[in-house]
Amino acid sequence: MSAAVVAGVLLFSPASDERCRKGVGEACTVSWYELEVKGVDTLYFTSFGRDGLPAGLSSRQEEVPRIFRSNAFFVAWSGRLLTAADSLTRPEQKPEDLHKMLRGALAQLTEKQKTCTVLLDEMDYYRRTHSVVDDGFHQVMAHDEEIRAQAEDISRCRQVVEAALKGATARVRFRAERTVCFHATGDTARMHRLACRLLSGQPQGMEVWQTINGKVPYGIPRFRLVPFPYFTLRLPGSLFSVCAHWGSHGREAAAHGVCPSLVRTAMPKAMAAVPLVDGGNGAPVFGTAGCLAGMYAHGRIWDSWELYRQSMAHASWAWCVWEDAKAWGLHLRDAWLHWKETGTWQTDTPHASRLLEYGTWQEGDTSYYGQLADGIPEGEGIMKFPNGTYSGNWQRGRREGFGEWTDTAGRVFLGHWRADTLQRGTCRDSMGEYRGRFNRNLEAHGHGRHTGKDGSYYSGQWTDGRRNGFGFSVCPGEVVKCGVWRRGIFRGEQMLYHAERVYGIDISKYQHVRGRRVYGIDWPRLRITHLGHISRKKVEGEVDYPVSFVYIKCTEGMTVRNPYYAKDLRAARRHGYPVGAYHFFSTRPARKQAAYFLRHANLKRGDLPPMLDMELNDRKIAAMGGRDVLFREMLTWLDIVGRRTGTTPILYVNQNFVNRHLPFAPEALKAYPVWVARYGEYKPYVHLLYWQLSPDGTVRGIRGGVDIDVFNGSKAQFERYLQTQTVK
Repeated sequence: MSAAVVAGVLLFSPASDERCRKGVGEACTVSWYELEVKGVDTLYFTSFGRDGLPAGLSSRQEEVPRIFRSNAFFVAWSGRLLTAADSLTRPEQKPEDLHKMLRGALAQLTEKQKTCTVLLDEMDYYRRTHSVVDDGFHQVMAHDEEIRAQAEDISRCRQVVEAALKGATARVRFRAERTVCFHATGDTARMHRLACRLLSGQPQGMEVWQTINGKVPYGIPRFRLVPFPYFTLRLPGSLFSVCAHWGSHGREAAAHGVCPSLVRTAMPKAMAAVPLVDGGNGAPVFGTAGCLAGMYAHGRIWDSWELYRQSMAHASWAWCVWEDAKAWGLHLRDAWLHWKETGTWQTDTPHASRLLEYGTWQEGDTSYYGQLADGIPEGEGIMKFPNGTYSGNWQRGRREGFGEWTDTAGRVFLGHWRADTLQRGTCRDSMGEYRGRFNRNLEAHGHGRHTGKDGSYYSGQWTDGRRNGFGFSVCPGEVVKCGVWRRGIFRGEQMLYHAERVYGIDISKYQHVRGRRVYGIDWPRLRITHLGHISRKKVEGEVDYPVSFVYIKCTEGMTVRNPYYAKDLRAARRHGYPVGAYHFFSTRPARKQAAYFLRHANLKRGDLPPMLDMELNDRKIAAMGGRDVLFREMLTWLDIVGRRTGTTPILYVNQNFVNRHLPFAPEALKAYPVWVARYGEYKPYVHLLYWQLSPDGTVRGIRGGVDIDVFNGSKAQFERYLQTQTVK
């Protein structure tokens, strides 16, 4: 009789709430799929999408794992624990399904490869036209390396998938690694992280794991499984507790010691009506007597009999009892060794010195579940606001420490809070992911980077949710924008002007005629001594640059000629300057304008490519018949002159034309090299050959203001241009 009483006490004696809190940990399943292709390689992916195609396919395993977290608690001395089953589906791949999956994967990889190619082309152009002295050059090149690594990974994946489609043997396998973490809080906080294996489980239900060493960690209590659900659930007037790990937000939560929370609620008659807080998957449900009543998993409560039966489903009852008995003996040995070392029989980890209550708090539309101190949120808990939900740590009623905020728009903010503000963290929404600093309104503020789902990327300064300050953007279909942003709009790149750049001038009759007086040009003395006064410019050292090329206006429309063209052309050639001619476009027929220009240009082999100066305003464009007519006429002039000179002419436009008209131009017109006039402090942000940075520069040997131009590239690239692109 006495033996039966002792056995009953050992099996069913209650455990304190404090022990129960310490006995709940965090189970983590890190899983992935492997696509093995015999004789080639192994690819990895996260999961299957709704269309049956692999998500996150990569040749690197460390980039694809998917993490599922839930609560967990020990139920046996042999290290068996209960947790919620992971929510990942594991479809069996039939041969025809596998072939379909491979075709879909190849299509996905092809699209991604195209995106990477476009981005790399833009960054290659940026590399060719910039140097290490330019602001942001190193950041752009660092991103270039990241995209190149992605492109190489995609290329390897394509090779493997193509080999499988050509007949190589392929199969898909599911892999998972399981660990469980238990946190001990207090003056000597420590964390137990244990590798586990799966013993048994039910889809969308619960799972039974066991630690690899087959033991319960010293100091971590276990829950007693009682195979009598009706006895434990129907005690008159009983109160039930739900123990839930709300801090399951990834490795960050574990690293910062997020501990379980306990919430007391009155237990209604129907078990399924137990109110559970968000994130309570795998939470144990037990009575005030300390008896485990069940576990919440995937929307339902599994009663204690189901838990008891499932916990021994992997082996015979006798074997499970024998395992537990051996582990219990080892546990007693550890307790004895602890007593010999410390002189105490304490087997639990130290608890926090500050007394915290567990309960609910509500004010209007705002409700709180979690730890309280003097009626104020303190510790860990969940606050539901009208505009969202916060789950994480609290201090004196304010969000403090690691936590997650989900608003009604579906955006998820994750990071470390201080004084109720997320100062730095991550925001994920339907557009992509932002990592960086925030203001009090949870808007990007300060330095941060945003990665879009379309492959776009921005890294730089933000103000109240908009790009503001210095930063760079790489986006499919756009040039690299590295420079100054204002209120979400890219203003341009602030160039650093120095002696290593290639400078030139373009002239007309106005460099000779001033009022009623006519001046000549002192060609041997030409030297750029000032870059213009219209805008501020960042200049390194003194401005004293050689003139590396000269463009001279030849004709305008069908009737106007520059009377000084022939003389200036001969002088420029005689003094060794690379020289080119340009035509000022009018509304007259382009074919006749081209003939007029060619008749008077007197171009020779080795001259710079001709340039078409297009400065028509909107009224004149409308008078011609609209933008499409203008584009057609421009192409006519460029085609005729290009065929006659054996080179590719240049198109000269201003920034307004670039913004308003060039995006709508046909691809044939966009293929021509562009020369852009922009007189502000920012460089034009299009692919260009030259840019005209000022109309009022100072050149020694020329009286009055002169147009100053810069070649978009290095001196070596300019020399190659002179060797390959001049008049034939």
